[in-house]
Amino acid sequence: MTALLFLLLASCGGKRAPTASWDAGSVAEAAWEREVPFALKAGYTISVDAPTLGVSGSTRGALLVHRPGRFRLEIFSPLGSPLIYVASDGKAASLYLFSQNTWMGTDKAEETLRELTGGAAGLEDLISVMVGQLPFADADILSAERKDKETLQYIFGTPQGGRAEVSLREKDLTTQKLNAYDESGKNVLSADYTDYMKVGKSRLPEEVVMTIPGVNLTLELSFDTWDELGIIPDSFEVPAPPRSKQIDLLVLLQKAREAREEGVQPASLDELMGEDDKK
Repeated sequence: MTALLFLLLASCGGKRAPTASWDAGSVAEAAWEREVPFALKAGYTISVDAPTLGVSGSTRGALLVHRPGRFRLEIFSPLGSPLIYVASDGKAASLYLFSQNTWMGTDKAEETLRELTGGAAGLEDLISVMVGQLPFADADILSAERKDKETLQYIFGTPQGGRAEVSLREKDLTTQKLNAYDESGKNVLSADYTDYMKVGKSRLPEEVVMTIPGVNLTLELSFDTWDELGIIPDSFEVPAPPRSKQIDLLVLLQKAREAREEGVQPASLDELMGEDDKK
């Protein structure tokens, strides 16, 4: 009778109750709720490989996060002058390339990021990836299994038909590896974490490699400082500088998606936007 009752209860679970020898839904919930400060500042060394944007090399950078949905990522030259700013205030998003005096922006940050990742990730998901917290809190758990004594493997499904595979270290609920795929099965976002550091009551990444194939971008960030902020600076807007070249960020990502679907890898931003054809 007890066994029968157990089977009946197990069959009545919601979307986060796949079959497993451990409670996959409860572990995922704990990982989503793992304590991470909502406002953070970080310093890091960064290696950038972004041939389409015309940016590559290693240098210093800074990250500012204020949840929900707000972040600012800065990359500096070896001399400390700015190279790239990327920011979102939770509604709009912008990116500025100093060397090319090119500003890209949109007032539809969430929609733009979903376009970039084939629907897999939104703003909060991206911030979770940057701070090493389990993303995809609104996704279904399609499957869950134990890979070894320390690691759990989840597959999440998104409403747009994509999926994400995430490796989670059970003892501290930190993300170890992540790969997200669009509805066609193409990889749209990946992150690989080397280790974490203790910051107050939280664990935050020491090193993460992020890849976004849609814009041919790879970032390798090695964090040396994380600080919790009490006062939040108003730094989440990057307005278009006067006389800068301005590009609609959503249009750019749609063109990048079309190029990826056609198997084309543009060699430059102008080629991606079709500017070379006008010369």
